[in-house]
Amino acid sequence: MEDYFTPEIINTILTVLVIPLLGLMAKAMVSYTRREIAHLEEKIGAEAVNTLLNRAGDAIESAVIAVNQTFVEALKQQGSFDAAAMEKAFKLAKEKAMTLLGETAKTELSLVLGDLEAWIETKIEVYVNRNKQL
Repeated sequence: MEDYFTPEIINTILTVLVIPLLGLMAKAMVSYTRREIAHLEEKIGAEAVNTLLNRAGDAIESAVIAVNQTFVEALKQQGSFDAAAMEKAFKLAKEKAMTLLGETAKTELSLVLGDLEAWIETKIEVYVNRNKQL
């Protein structure tokens, strides 16, 4: 039995089997690490986008509530809330929302959403409708 495991045979076995296995294991580890990094980057990116969208939604909701309290309710009490006043209230809410967002958030949102103004206009309509139901 000792004749079968001479230093030359052991060296050959290591060279032929173990070294390629180590190479395959290293390749698998690198591949696994890359997949995990990509997954974490995707998760972090999604969380950042969700945080940005939530902040923007809060800003728009705040703008709608503020315009409702300072402009719309006063006109409704006077009985002069008509289509022109409704349009003005919408514009005021949009301007206030854009101001609350700030330039950095507007830039980031434009990258994520594309047409930021259309998104803000839609969100204003959503929050106005929600406030009517309350």
